[in-house]
Amino acid sequence: MSPHSAHHHAHTRLDAHIDSRIEARVDHPYSLLRLPEALTCWPALAVLAASFLVAALVFALGGLMGRLWLGFMLLFSLVAVVVCLAGISGAGTCLSDLAHRRPYRSLTSYFLAGLLCLPKLLGAVLLMTGAVVLLFVGLALVFAVCKIPLLGPLMLVVAVPVAVLLVAALMMALYVASSIVGPALWDGERVMHALSIAWHIARHHPLAAIGKIVGGMLLSAIFASVLFGLLASASALVGGLAASVIGFGTQAHPLYMMDGAFSGHMMGTGVGFSLVFALASALVFLLPLMVGVLTWCEFSALVDLDSIRQAADEKLQDVNTKMADLKGKAQAYGASDKAAGSSAAASYSAEPAAPAQAGPASAAAAPASLSPALPLPAPEPVSDPASTPAAEPAAAQATTCPQCHSAVQPSDRFCQQCGKSLQGPQAG
Repeated sequence: MSPHSAHHHAHTRLDAHIDSRIEARVDHPYSLLRLPEALTCWPALAVLAASFLVAALVFALGGLMGRLWLGFMLLFSLVAVVVCLAGISGAGTCLSDLAHRRPYRSLTSYFLAGLLCLPKLLGAVLLMTGAVVLLFVGLALVFAVCKIPLLGPLMLVVAVPVAVLLVAALMMALYVASSIVGPALWDGERVMHALSIAWHIARHHPLAAIGKIVGGMLLSAIFASVLFGLLASASALVGGLAASVIGFGTQAHPLYMMDGAFSGHMMGTGVGFSLVFALASALVFLLPLMVGVLTWCEFSALVDLDSIRQAADEKLQDVNTKMADLKGKAQAYGASDKAAGSSAAASYSAEPAAPAQAGPASAAAAPASLSPALPLPAPEPVSDPASTPAAEPAAAQATTCPQCHSAVQPSDRFCQQCGKSLQGPQAG
């Protein structure tokens, strides 16, 4: 074989390899081979870097204002977190446009889209957290039942493997959902639709989805370690050179730094390093976001999105109908209780007024209304005081003095007229 034919054969094999790579990318438009495209997506990089830088400045401002009042630090820290999360969400929206080959929007539009997507992301996180809590509460109840002395150990033989499998399935579903629910929301899906689609993908394509996510995360981690290693070494060299040339002096001492004694040169150097690492952090964050976006785009095309959305809407409508029925029953029960209570109160207030209005006539008619089957008891005979001979001396002894026969009270100890003692043998 001549050198010319060998060179032509090698060139032909190279062209065939390139054509196969292109065909592979056409056949798999959302493969991990598109991962480096995230590093060249300048709108996503700009939104993410700007949000990180603004968040850092807001946090630093909160630290300065915290010297006046601690609440300023908490408030500015919350604003910094919101700005950072909005930037990440906006960058994810931009990467979704990149994956679908859609035209880019403005940076402000991406930031606002990310900010408006935060409530949906928060709702998805709360729903997933609620699912985890419900599962663990159910397992706790099962283990509580397994405390039975004789039957409990036998129940644990079955309950423990089932609990392990359920927790493992939940962890796998959460791992997949946490990677693709965000991209689904960035792509315009509703919260319940995104969760339903993620659960469907986790059930029908678990290994493929997890393999793609793990592979993308490993590539992202390798890139991050290499990038930050290079930047850390370069920053140490540049910082040492700047300190030796500019001469920060004693202001570089830790005690002076703790007291806030920073010179303008040191502050400028710190801001410069912050810009570098903010840009590097943005690059590092873009790769995991792109992994989630590519995973969502690939596996959402393998499922029937319309049927999943319709089923989710039907389930949600059923839940709303049941909640409305329960609410109506509760309101009806409360209204009936209120009516019964008001009628009882009205009857209670009307009962004491009837005898007062009837007066003596009702009292006179009361004996006539008694049943003749129950005769009234005969009245006891009243004894005549004159017929009892001992009654008059006792009454006189109790009301007159035995010496002067003056009127006295039964509680008197001495007569008020003659001073006779009214107690003891003298009174008898």
